[in-house]
Parts: sequence; structure tokens; C-alpha cells
Amino acid sequence: MDIRERFKRWFKLRFAVLYPFAAFFIIFANCDDRSLNYGIWFIVAGELIRVWANGYAVKTEKLTTSGPYAFVRHPLYLGTMLLVVGFIIFLNVYYIGAALLAVMAIVYSGTIKEEEELLGRKFKEYAAYKKRVPALFPTLFPYKEGEKWGFSFERFFRSQEYKPLLWIPVLLISFYLKEKFLLEKETVDPQKVWLMIAAVLLVALDIAGEAVKWYRRKHPA
Repeated sequence: MDIRERFKRWFKLRFAVLYPFAAFFIIFANCDDRSLNYGIWFIVAGELIRVWANGYAVKTEKLTTSGPYAFVRHPLYLGTMLLVVGFIIFLNVYYIGAALLAVMAIVYSGTIKEEEELLGRKFKEYAAYKKRVPALFPTLFPYKEGEKWGFSFERFFRSQEYKPLLWIPVLLISFYLKEKFLLEKETVDPQKVWLMIAAVLLVALDIAGEAVKWYRRKHPA
């Protein structure tokens, strides 16, 4: 994905709507041990669903009914909503978080409608799939028809879902340290030092990956 495509992706409505809320959270929101213990489960569940889905998703080339798509039509959006709920709990921002969820529901409903109209035109079997599989609340009974394939790490890495796997821990560590240093006025101890080292290493890993991709684009084999 080149820089122009990346900017186009970042400023899609469903992404851009998050930015004002994200700025508010970064400046004003804080966590505590209790909110971390509750919010982390939603965050982990949401990201695992997104990882699972990105290993199966083939976008519009085929109708994807494998993996999580056998249980829910839009697992990526489900995973995103769980992530957002997790961060709302983690950061104790329930009122502004409720407003964010309402905005996301409006934006995602329009996006889902457009995507499903496209899939309905492209795949004649989509109507049967849509009738059997819920949009966002998973069914207990998987959809067994249609072409099936397994999880692909190539698809996963191509989706760049590994980036949230790196940056979500960085965000959690950053907010946790913000709470410990700025609010509770705690001093530096070995645990916090290791957390800071882990965050720096995760950021460095992402930067190194981008550098490798840039080098390969400039020096193709």
C-alpha cells in the first residue's frame, strides 16, 4: 500500500470519524486498575476477531464464507466495535463513548448497506448467505455452503492487521503509565521500566517493518 492509498484509507469516513474522539481520549481520558481488568477482555476479543477475519477475507474476488464469515457477515466491523467498547471501559469515558458508538453505528450501517449491495450484484449466492448469517451478532450455527478455504498468513499480513497487534499494547502501556506517573505520582520501578522497554520495542518493530518494505519497493529482486 503506497502513501496515497494509505491516506485515502485513513480518511475514509469510518476511520476519520474516530479521530476527534481519539484526540479527546488521549488528552483527557485516564484508566485505572479496575477499568484495565474489565476493558482488556473486550480489546483482546475484538482484535482476535479481526485477526481471524483478515486471515480469511478475500474482499470482492470471492464470496468469503469461511472462518468467522460462516458465523457473522461482518466480523471485521464486529471486532472493531468490541475494540472500541473495550477502550471506552478501559479509559472510563462512558458518556463520550456512548456518543462515539452511536456515530459509529450510523456510519457503519451506511457502509454495510453499500457493501452488501455490491456483493449482492456480484454474487448470486449472496442472497442465501445473507438470509442465513447475521450481520453483526454471530449465529451459533455456521454457514456450510459455498467455497471454503483456510486461514492464510499471507492474507493476514497483506491486510496489515499486524499493526494493531503492535500498537494496541503500546496504547495500553502508554495510558497505564500516564495514570501511574501523572495521577498516582508513583516513582519508576522495574515493572514500569520493562513496560516502557516493551512499548519502545513494539514501535521499533513496526518502523523496521516499514523500512524493509520501503527498501524492497526501491530495490525489487
